[in-house]
Amino acid sequence: MTYDEHLGAVNTITFLQDTKNFISTSDDKKLYLWEFGVPVVVKHISESTMHSIPAACLHPSGQYFLGQCLDNKISVYDCKGGLKSNKKKKFTGHQTSGYSCGIDVSPDGQFVVSGDTAGGLWFWDWKTSKNYRVIEGHKKVAIDVKWHPVEPSKVASCSWDGTIKLWD
Repeated sequence: MTYDEHLGAVNTITFLQDTKNFISTSDDKKLYLWEFGVPVVVKHISESTMHSIPAACLHPSGQYFLGQCLDNKISVYDCKGGLKSNKKKKFTGHQTSGYSCGIDVSPDGQFVVSGDTAGGLWFWDWKTSKNYRVIEGHKKVAIDVKWHPVEPSKVASCSWDGTIKLWD
């Protein structure tokens, strides 16, 4: 089966917790909601102010989809009710333009983390969307970050400087 509605390179595929639906993002600056097994777009999001989303993740609650945008912000979409943009939640301050810097949410859903172009790790409070902390972690782009799935105090990061670091 082929899903071929995007007009540019497809960057991410994120399955929703119901496993019947998934979201794709692309260089065409569009976000599509699909039903698994049916190659027809269920919901199409494309706004004039939207930027490409090269990295994405799902909030542990399954209620939110987060997309790392190339305009230096993380946008949030509500998964319930047909995938709507959540204008109240935006995570900003970091620099990611031109890079696919990964994002993740802590297993308890309280914090969001992202890498940035200067090698930093940015942490935000989920409820307030305010920056909690920045760690100067790498000498080059921090291209991905992942929260440990069992030990919520640990985060792993990797960089173009050739290192993988574990943070506690």
